[in-house]
Amino acid sequence: MLIPQNIHSSWKNFLNNGMIRLLSDIESKLGPNINPTRPDVILRFMTIDLDKVKVVWLGQDVYPAEGVATGRSFEVGGLTDWNSTFRQVSLKNIVRLIHKTYNDIHEYSDIKGFKEIQGFIKQGEFPILHPVEWFQSLEQQGVLFLNTSFTCEVGKPNSHKALWTDFSEQVLAYISIVRPDLVWFLWGKEAIANKQFLRSGVLKESRHPMMCSEKYEDDFLKSDCFKSTMSDINWLG
Repeated sequence: MLIPQNIHSSWKNFLNNGMIRLLSDIESKLGPNINPTRPDVILRFMTIDLDKVKVVWLGQDVYPAEGVATGRSFEVGGLTDWNSTFRQVSLKNIVRLIHKTYNDIHEYSDIKGFKEIQGFIKQGEFPILHPVEWFQSLEQQGVLFLNTSFTCEVGKPNSHKALWTDFSEQVLAYISIVRPDLVWFLWGKEAIANKQFLRSGVLKESRHPMMCSEKYEDDFLKSDCFKSTMSDINWLG
């Protein structure tokens, strides 16, 4: 069953009979070889107290590599140290923007590269928590890490996107109705396209963190998403 056993009570009204039937239909079409590999984390967002959420990071598809998807958008499974080798450029650029924000960097040319930031972390000059603890801390502070496609076939990005579309649209609408005060981080065209399903909220839009360049007016590294929410979330963890 896709529905988590420890679903939080704040999601009970969402999970009506029609939604249960929809999830049952989705589950029957998933097949055996899917990410996340742990069924209990596929819809892990339902274990979060929606009443305590402050900011939503809206992701897209889960990571297609086996064992990398965790049920949280942008989290890289198995990554325990920022100085470890990992491929996900989006997460590296997220850390770069947080470093820029906390060091009050204004000029684009002064934004540090991830390798340089790794050195700062190793030397204790940039006190961001280790990845696992960092995601846990942000979640505890009120960040909801939400994807819009909750599974894929291993090695095949977006392979289940069509299966999840209806469900995802209803999730977004429900959250925005129940919590009209939330801040939404919409990074990239696909995330921004989903704002049509949001009935309310403060929307922070930019290009996707996967590809950054000074030439883009709406470049991710120019976003004030972290700066504008520092009073609610300690982005260092």
